[in-house]
Amino acid sequence: MKMIILYSFIILLAIALGLTGLQILKIREGVRKLSYHNKPFLLPNPQATLKFLFVGDSTALGTGAVDNKHSVAGWFGADFPLSDIKNVSANGKRLIDLVHDFPPYPGEHYDLVVVQIGANDIFKFSRFEDIEEQMTTVIQRAKTIASHVVILHSGNAGLAPIFIWPFDWIMTDRARHMRALYMRKAKEEGVLYVDLFTERGNDLFLKDIDKYYSADHLHPSGWGYRWWYERIRQTLDQAGVRL
Repeated sequence: MKMIILYSFIILLAIALGLTGLQILKIREGVRKLSYHNKPFLLPNPQATLKFLFVGDSTALGTGAVDNKHSVAGWFGADFPLSDIKNVSANGKRLIDLVHDFPPYPGEHYDLVVVQIGANDIFKFSRFEDIEEQMTTVIQRAKTIASHVVILHSGNAGLAPIFIWPFDWIMTDRARHMRALYMRKAKEEGVLYVDLFTERGNDLFLKDIDKYYSADHLHPSGWGYRWWYERIRQTLDQAGVRL
């Protein structure tokens, strides 16, 4: 009996290691396929009366879009061409990095600050206790320089086609926890949460993967970011925020 248990454990461990290795290979292949640009969309206009600031991770940078004009910040620029847009996002950022890199400068003021971060904390298993503390810090800093603040993460990250079972299930579970945390923090701090979370059965991106996902099957494409942008605008409209 003991030998059966031992053999079963060894088999399960081998399966787990094999699946983990396969997942790592898929991610590396996705990164190889994608040409990561490191130039965020910027629209400098010192005379502008409408100012936007974007802070966050690769999704705020627009990684996955063929052109940074098709990032969330870029879509804002298309609809508000006379605005001033600043973007200080970077690939790979977690909330702890944003805490270190986002000390607002005295005298800064923006009509809207978009805090677009959280996917890397989901993927890299950051503790939710730490995420809550760090998000509170980031929100409170953003509020000191903004008329309005919106926060968002990558929705149901586990649905990204790059994830195989059981990693898709694990990431979806963590995304649900992240969603609940962000919604609660937004309510407590008086900011807006943009809900991108959908279940597998009604997820727009999975209905047309080639259109809404980039080549790495992890980041959105330009059309994917367009959908994110539209969700931000809807959230602002529903809250009565007129830009």
